[in-house]
Amino acid sequence: MLEVDQILARMDAAGVDRIVMIPTMNDPLPATPERLLSALRRLMMSSAGRAAARLIHRATLTPEGDLKLSGKVFTIYDRPDNASVARLVEAYPARFLGWIFLNPRNNPGVLDELEQWRSVPGMIGVKLHPHWHDYRTELLNPLLARAEELGLPVLIHLGFGKRGDFRAICSKFPRLTLISAHAGFPFYKDLWAHHREHPNLHVDLSSPYIDEELARAAVAVMGPERCLYGTDAPYGFHDAGGSYDYGEIKRWVERLPVTHAKREAVFSENFLALLGKASVKTV
Repeated sequence: MLEVDQILARMDAAGVDRIVMIPTMNDPLPATPERLLSALRRLMMSSAGRAAARLIHRATLTPEGDLKLSGKVFTIYDRPDNASVARLVEAYPARFLGWIFLNPRNNPGVLDELEQWRSVPGMIGVKLHPHWHDYRTELLNPLLARAEELGLPVLIHLGFGKRGDFRAICSKFPRLTLISAHAGFPFYKDLWAHHREHPNLHVDLSSPYIDEELARAAVAVMGPERCLYGTDAPYGFHDAGGSYDYGEIKRWVERLPVTHAKREAVFSENFLALLGKASVKTV
């Protein structure tokens, strides 16, 4: 959706040194009005509201597993293209790292795929999306066991119900670093409430799925040491020229009512600590 030179220019403009790229999983989507996003965020702050949001979500999925929005169908890719991110990481090792995007649904070779891409320098962890790839998180057990064994962090976009059973994941794999995308979407505060019993649970502060108020609430409950700056680029937060503004969420973090040291931890130090020295050496 954005050319590499555009991404680098926008990163430089916002003072962002390095980002971790994720292979795309879908055709470009239409912009979602902020009023609708705001309504959905409020809806998912309660269990009753989440039940309604879940029904809305199911109505957007076609029988083939694609997205149906505004009368059009947008393809969800069963096998996101990890090769594209690996090439980018190899070409710009000082600016990009990469997530290995895996989908265990109907994929008996998913562990082989993990082994293939983890050997590439700069591919630092696993990305999962049970929300749109539409599977129960219990299907992830062999993959998560291997990630735990390897010390690879896992970034997961949780879904509703059994497609988002973060408590089972954290309990079964206590040494696994689990990062719940978008401040714990779709659970938010109901996920944050379990941070003490699951010290391996973290959240990122990314995407128009949340706003600055939600980001601040996540930091207040979980503590800045369990929260990570993220962008979800190139979705949402566009500047006047239509390019992505990497500074929007960055400014949320800069305005957090915490010390400078804790803001720096959210920006980078927490994530570097999660990667560990062995992973950093591969860059």
